[in-house]
Amino acid sequence: MRTTILAWSTISGLVLGLMAGLLVFAMLVLGGELAPAVMSRFGARARGIATFITLGLLPLAGGVLGWLEGRLKLQ
Repeated sequence: MRTTILAWSTISGLVLGLMAGLLVFAMLVLGGELAPAVMSRFGARARGIATFITLGLLPLAGGVLGWLEGRLKLQ
């Protein structure tokens, strides 16, 4: 029972973090289409870092927050 609560809380946090990351990524892509002059200065390296943050770190942070929420549910 305890493990399932922690697992589901972590998975739900990962999913919410992924959805937030996809939303931020979509806003960056849309901003690049609306303001191409700004995005041309935003080099390929910066695009890679932004992709890593939005699709890597945000889901990870969501998973950690979900796990902490699961720990609070168990107390």
